[in-house]
Amino acid sequence: MKIRRCRVLAALGTTVALAAGMAAPGAAAAEPVTWQATDGTLMFLNGALNVLQTHELGTSTYTDFLAGAAEPAWSPDGSRVAYVKDGRVETRRYTGSTLVKIPERDSSVRGVAHPTFLYGGGTVVYSGDGRLRYAPSDGSGYGQPLFSTTEDGCDRAPSASVNGLIAFVRTGDTCGTTTGSAIWLYDANTGGFTKLTDVGQDPAISPDGTQVAFVREAGGLTRLFVIGVDGTGERQLTFSDAAYTPSWSPSGTRIAFNNGYDEDASATRIVDVKSGDVTTMPNPSSTSSTTDIAWQPLRHNDTARVWGADSPGTNAAVSRWSWNSVGQSEPGLVDARTAVLVSQDSPSYALTAQSLGGQKQGPVLMTPKSSLSTAVQSELKRTLKPGSTVYLVGGTDILSSAVATKVTSLGFTPKRLAGTSRYSTSVAVAKAVTGAPKYVFLATGTDYHSAIAASVAAGALGYGGKGTVVLNDGNSLTSSVKSYLNSLDPDTTMVIPVGASAKYALTHTAFSHWPDRWSYYPVSGSGHDGTSVALARFWWSSPHQVGLASTGSWRGGVSAATGQLWYGPVLWTDETTLTDADATYLRSQAAGLQHVIAYGGTGSVSASELAAAGSAVSARSSLVDYFPYYKGVAPAGTATTRQSERPAASVAPQPQPQARSLKTTVE
Repeated sequence: MKIRRCRVLAALGTTVALAAGMAAPGAAAAEPVTWQATDGTLMFLNGALNVLQTHELGTSTYTDFLAGAAEPAWSPDGSRVAYVKDGRVETRRYTGSTLVKIPERDSSVRGVAHPTFLYGGGTVVYSGDGRLRYAPSDGSGYGQPLFSTTEDGCDRAPSASVNGLIAFVRTGDTCGTTTGSAIWLYDANTGGFTKLTDVGQDPAISPDGTQVAFVREAGGLTRLFVIGVDGTGERQLTFSDAAYTPSWSPSGTRIAFNNGYDEDASATRIVDVKSGDVTTMPNPSSTSSTTDIAWQPLRHNDTARVWGADSPGTNAAVSRWSWNSVGQSEPGLVDARTAVLVSQDSPSYALTAQSLGGQKQGPVLMTPKSSLSTAVQSELKRTLKPGSTVYLVGGTDILSSAVATKVTSLGFTPKRLAGTSRYSTSVAVAKAVTGAPKYVFLATGTDYHSAIAASVAAGALGYGGKGTVVLNDGNSLTSSVKSYLNSLDPDTTMVIPVGASAKYALTHTAFSHWPDRWSYYPVSGSGHDGTSVALARFWWSSPHQVGLASTGSWRGGVSAATGQLWYGPVLWTDETTLTDADATYLRSQAAGLQHVIAYGGTGSVSASELAAAGSAVSARSSLVDYFPYYKGVAPAGTATTRQSERPAASVAPQPQPQARSLKTTVE
């Protein structure tokens, strides 16, 4: 079985249900979570010092994490922690580094509190202005209401789970009437609401998404209770201790809670959920108190390598790793509808094919100019039904007529997309993708790095997507590309130049059919790795999977782009060391990023480099699992992925480009 693919399982995705819109109310229906974690460190607010601290149970060590912050919450893999500081939600890596701020479009949003991670960590939910809000956890998008503001009541204190359930407190009929405090459950998968109890505070949903802990007054003190997510099975857990702000252990067997100030200077209790036995956690000092408790989960992240004996072999391996065999269905793989052929000898004609592969739903395969290789023949026969269309990119000087003839003899329908140059060919491919593009990327045709990265982005729009890629010729546009762009309306088509030369060529060309005032969205960075990171930040909100490809291999880049179709960005890196730009990006994405895939052998992306990438997205290097896929398959008898994490569907949500910050207007 293959490693699970990115952003295809709703319960582990980033904004799957959120992007699809909120449905009408109904009963909560999410499946229990089986992706379990072990118990890590406790984080809490030391009230006396106003400092977030961490503590490893069973030791006497207390470590300062951050001053002036409160209400921490760990990402599901424990790699990052969210908290509130200066009236806004922020996240940091478990080490305290790599700050990410969750932006608000409206600076008047007040009362921001109680951040929590939803699904696999790609989304952060919190309260503000009496409503629940959500945003990408990587800071790539603005906070916005989680559900309709016409809902009654004033909502706060959310606690979210990996399976898409959110427990929260609703007070009164509106935010102006603060009577009562009921605990509700919202299902982000269905849009359904369930009232769990009429009276309660401080809800905390269990790691498996089946129970909610909360506090309520009983016997003169606030006590700890648990209840099922269907509103049944309520029971009281504590009888002699006051209880506030409960936090489940990631293993789901214990709950830590704040006991307030008492004579033994111990404000934190830990109760065994099954037995009810209570133990204590000593405070850092006799003058301090622990509140706002958050228990770090330690979950596994994955790295993988997909490769073959050589560059064409890696290309075939990626296809086998990605696409189902005809008549079979393997979790994590997709049924191909078509295929795209490019020449393994002509990089200039292989730069935009991934946008076509993504839109037409099929592998991009490299073959020699003069013949259809045996490996490609095998992949076509394995993945395609008879009669399927096979696109050939480039004229007969790029892919000979013998290639088309062989495609026909195999029972498929060849369709050639060609122009008189790499530039006009890119236009032919773009027109085959869609006649009404919503996004057009412009990237240089004299270097492969920006164009391949852009083609991955366009292809990520998926089957029927409306993203295209065309090429600029250095600092200018050829007549074919200029004519193509001139036929579009920049008010309805987002034009995205990737790299400095693309921006120059676009802004130094006069388009007779464009308005006098128009906007574009330039993307660039320092070096090829920096530009690929800048494009990743622009196009993907909290991707679940990232691919690494060597800057020195265009063939490796084509294969990486093919493997990443629909699922996340390709980052260019060198052959031996993970670049600083890539490492910083991976650390900032770690809350929702579960998989880093290296495409090509260790001569393309070294073992140490892949290990460094795994460490960047994980809470501990020991929690990174490695899966080898030589020729696209794992070694016989090797466990390749945790059964519970395999995908349930093959349709990924659309990218959500963060255009506001890059929008540039020309007059």
